Amino acid sequence: MARATILLPVQVMNATLMPVVVAAADPAYNDRHVLDVLFDDLVVGYSLGRPHGDRLITWQDFDRIGLSRRDLRRQAAGTLDYAMSSAQIHGQPPALMLSFEGIESSALLCDDFWDSMEGSVPGSIVIGMPARDVLVITGSRSPSGLSKVRRAVDRMFFAGGRHLLTPNLLVRRRGTWDRF
Repeated sequence: MARATILLPVQVMNATLMPVVVAAADPAYNDRHVLDVLFDDLVVGYSLGRPHGDRLITWQDFDRIGLSRRDLRRQAAGTLDYAMSSAQIHGQPPALMLSFEGIESSALLCDDFWDSMEGSVPGSIVIGMPARDVLVITGSRSPSGLSKVRRAVDRMFFAGGRHLLTPNLLVRRRGTWDRF
């Protein structure tokens, strides 16, 4: 009989590793930071400690941690999967808001969460993540929901602010994210 492995939050240097989605063009992050490409305009960094995203690990930190790149990704993903139990959905259709510790955009990386959301919106899941702490959900077959998400994203970019991510909406089809 196969045994299931449950990944609990991993403590590294007395801090929890968490993947954080950031804009590739964000001047706060550069080639000193450990970043993995997600889309051409989005990358994944790795946060040490709370609040998540305040400090992403650098290559110097990575050398000190002593993990392989694969283990870094795996442990951060395990922490995210474990922490997603605290994520909350707010609002009513046609557009829903995700609440998750100020790093709502990191939910993008949690397949189990999105698998559980399948069928809760009309059509394929469409999201807007204009900033690290804003994630709005609707369905591809909801014209009013798409309009609300588009307006929310446009307003965030018009207002500006810290940790802006992407003006693009993303759609999830067959377990994969792509531009909508």
